[in-house]
Amino acid sequence: MTTKTSIFRLTFLTFLGLFAGLQRSSVAHQNGPTITLKPCEARGIQGAAKCGTFEVFENRATRKGRKINLNILVLPATGQPREPDPFFYFAGGPGSASSEDARGIAQAFAKIREHRDLVFVDQRGTGQSHPLDCTFYDPKNPQSYFEYFFPLEDVRKCRADLETKADLKLYTTTIAMDDIDEVRAALGYDKINLFGASYGTRAAMVYLRQHPKHVRTVMLQGVSPTNMHLPGDYPQQTERALQGVLAECAADEACNKAFPNIKSEAKAVLQQLIKGPQDVEFQVQGVPAPIKVAMSRNLAAEAIRYMLYNPGGASRVPLVLHQAAQGNFAPLAQMALRFRRMLVGTGSNGMYLTITCAEDIPWVKRSEGESERFAQNTFLGDYRLQQQREACALWPRATVDSDYFKPVRSDVPVLILTGEWDPVTPPSNGDFVARTFTNSVHVVVPHGAHGLGGLEGMDCVDRLTTEFVERGAAKGLDTSCAKNIRRRGFVLK
Repeated sequence: MTTKTSIFRLTFLTFLGLFAGLQRSSVAHQNGPTITLKPCEARGIQGAAKCGTFEVFENRATRKGRKINLNILVLPATGQPREPDPFFYFAGGPGSASSEDARGIAQAFAKIREHRDLVFVDQRGTGQSHPLDCTFYDPKNPQSYFEYFFPLEDVRKCRADLETKADLKLYTTTIAMDDIDEVRAALGYDKINLFGASYGTRAAMVYLRQHPKHVRTVMLQGVSPTNMHLPGDYPQQTERALQGVLAECAADEACNKAFPNIKSEAKAVLQQLIKGPQDVEFQVQGVPAPIKVAMSRNLAAEAIRYMLYNPGGASRVPLVLHQAAQGNFAPLAQMALRFRRMLVGTGSNGMYLTITCAEDIPWVKRSEGESERFAQNTFLGDYRLQQQREACALWPRATVDSDYFKPVRSDVPVLILTGEWDPVTPPSNGDFVARTFTNSVHVVVPHGAHGLGGLEGMDCVDRLTTEFVERGAAKGLDTSCAKNIRRRGFVLK
């Protein structure tokens, strides 16, 4: 849960019985609200699709004032029998829109879709559901992407703009999950299957706590518990993942031959960056002349962290660090710009701030000095926590009930998937939530990261997820095939 993106089976941090009423143009739940679903085109998705909106009060407590529309995409089951319990997807971020990940999810869960509808509801504040979008960087000024994570003046401007059309304290996870349940009821579904990735795992678990009677199964990938306050642990978890990947390189004959001193080179790169920003000149696609930027340790380290999010990106980390150690920082700068443009600079950053400034940042109790010591000797350092604190000081803080941070308890079947070298939601998070999910199985995917794309043997995970949803049970799943999952190798040049 660090970027506004999804994580299941992605190449670049992007992944991933139709009930009778859906054959009509509207669906009602008993005498409740009606959702009008119309045939629509969903780009890159095979088969029928139906789209609609559902109106809710922005202030669910008072049920007065502004109303907002939630965007809904339903991909009907493709075969028979069509089961009554659909598959609801909760996107990552916070700030990513569920519907924008539909293509990847439909591909990843094609077997599940054979018998179940796939349902995508853009969470309030994202996508086409009254989005809280901000502009933080200047496309005409490449250096702007190499500055603050959330530029403070842009944060002020975004708040002033959004407050003309939204109460920024009303876009928290607990409120949003009541929206989702209202959509579920209006679509006529009783029990549903949940799949959450990254921040989406937190959303799914909150939904489970608030509406347990309507949950059949839960799948969680890259677990972000409500009491894991980001980005407090980023330095340690990034360091854990980085050292794990570098150790794999050292154990790989070809990678070790190409980069025999990779661990010492990584330290040398960090020391060079600590001395001061590196002036870098590199080519950007679509720009005729090379661009020149000053790249700080913060941006370079953040680029490495994002590369570690996916096995495909992680396989390039030794090469990029080796190049930097040789004095060529251009590949690392290209990665830093790419991630700032495609991840941090996209999605609904206002919603990201509303959630993290209420549910995370205030609860990281370390002082500035303690934070520095906590991050000492790590590649990433503590800059993310410090800069997000500064941004949150400018953002309205929503109220979060103290019970929100208690572990979610349930005997609903839960399948937990964690990448071995996930730099943000490590296997220990999966172990933590498994203790209060009494009917759960935790699978740690070898060589996996926050995403699982780029690994060999992933048919194992495909089989497990399909079987889990079909059976509606976690106990008895044969997870032994996971030990055969392998990295495809490292990029050496």
